[in-house]
Amino acid sequence: MQLLGVIEGFYGRPWTAFQRSRLLGWMQGWGMNTYLYAPKDDLYHRARWREAYPEAERLSLGELVEAAQQRGVDFVYALAPGLDLNWQDEADRAALLEKVDSVVALGVRDFALLFDDIPNQADRAAQAAEQVDITHTLRRHLRAQGIDGLLLFCPTEYCGEMAQPSVAESPYLRGVARLDSGTEVLWTGPLIVSPQISAESVREVAQVLGRKPLIWDNLHVSDYTIHRLHLGPYGGRPLELRGEVSGILSNPNTPFEPNFAGLHSLADYAAGDVEWNAEESGERALKAWLPEFGPGAELSDLHLLADTLFLPHRLGPRAEALLRAAEQLALDSGQADALAQLQAGRAAYHRLLSALEKGSNRELLFDLHPYLVDLNEELTRLIRDAAADNTASARPYRGGLADKLLELGRGRELS
Repeated sequence: MQLLGVIEGFYGRPWTAFQRSRLLGWMQGWGMNTYLYAPKDDLYHRARWREAYPEAERLSLGELVEAAQQRGVDFVYALAPGLDLNWQDEADRAALLEKVDSVVALGVRDFALLFDDIPNQADRAAQAAEQVDITHTLRRHLRAQGIDGLLLFCPTEYCGEMAQPSVAESPYLRGVARLDSGTEVLWTGPLIVSPQISAESVREVAQVLGRKPLIWDNLHVSDYTIHRLHLGPYGGRPLELRGEVSGILSNPNTPFEPNFAGLHSLADYAAGDVEWNAEESGERALKAWLPEFGPGAELSDLHLLADTLFLPHRLGPRAEALLRAAEQLALDSGQADALAQLQAGRAAYHRLLSALEKGSNRELLFDLHPYLVDLNEELTRLIRDAAADNTASARPYRGGLADKLLELGRGRELS
């Protein structure tokens, strides 16, 4: 596995220069070597990809490129022209190359073309052929300038569930296989957000593509919900996967600071020996992260928070236990043990919030504040309900369409 790193590839507010500097420091310390710059809502990356960056943004991007180089991290600039690229228009093709040249001028030597999250054409093989052609055009253009760095390609069918009719029989993926052998193909696994990625599933797509895929890992991504962050360890990927892929790049939470634990665990996985396991990796990550919370925060509190904001498809064990206690208390307000568990959980969340409010990492406070406040308020409501305290002041304010829509789904199974 040659490539290990991070994709800034989510929807929503891109990270700031300060946050990216923090990220590069983490990456250097953890042995990560690749940063893929692809924020969906960088206006000049996707929606207005033809346009050069305004001067201030161009200078900022150049500083980021230089910072990555100083940290020993390969900076890969991604362009996402697929929404409206006119394949038959030579002016559009020239605009793409001109845009790339403007980024080359900043010192970038590694690039990616992304064709994810765009409409499928009826002729899937033809769509692949167009994308392969423009990718080869870009490769030739760069090589003519003496540039032969990384070239990454994100397909429109970028996971197993998107492959039609299947991974093995997809005309589109067979077309993508015509990319020159030096081009890395990104792949998110069986699903867009894959709870597991098996070595067998990766070997299947590798056979079709004629190369090992580069994993674009959405395990910790959070841009599809404002209700969740993902602080759990890197898992659901066996150690043998490392030998079946060209690398792993994590596309993590949109809020920056909460990504410490997941990225730490990914780096730990990449370096792990045969006895590595996700639970112990998560423990190491939380111990390393705890000082950021400030005096007063306890490791046991952070264990509960990480289990609460765990991974997309499940809660961690401590949060599961807290949920069971809440369910018991809702059925029988006289359950003293369940009440004590809820009170202890509320105290843990409150200690973390209090420590953050007094601590120096304000960005971490701002990122976690809404979740900690919400957890405190809901546990307070449950505790007061058990005591038959029905005063209006005892209840957190809720309202608006989003909460009313959530109520419609109360009967669905928690996921």
